[in-house]
Amino acid sequence: MRNAARRLAGATGILVIAGALPLVATAPAQATTKQCTSFLAEAGYKVGPKVRQACGLVGTGGWITRNANVAPCQGILELVHVKPDHAGKACYLGTED
Repeated sequence: MRNAARRLAGATGILVIAGALPLVATAPAQATTKQCTSFLAEAGYKVGPKVRQACGLVGTGGWITRNANVAPCQGILELVHVKPDHAGKACYLGTED
């Protein structure tokens, strides 16, 4: 009986976590890609496909996904010759709701 109760508790815990994860990980962002690209355009950078791709990393998905993509966003922007401080600021703006 004790093992059955443990298994039931474990299974219940997994179901609760699995049910809550989509709420945390996939909440949509609001206009964050636009904030990133607008900042770069105002700073004088050309906003082409690579910049939009980088900003899209931090502008879409849930909070966890957007924040996990800050470093890749900065890396892509720096590869297309965006100054590191501008890349960091743009990617940070992209994570905001």
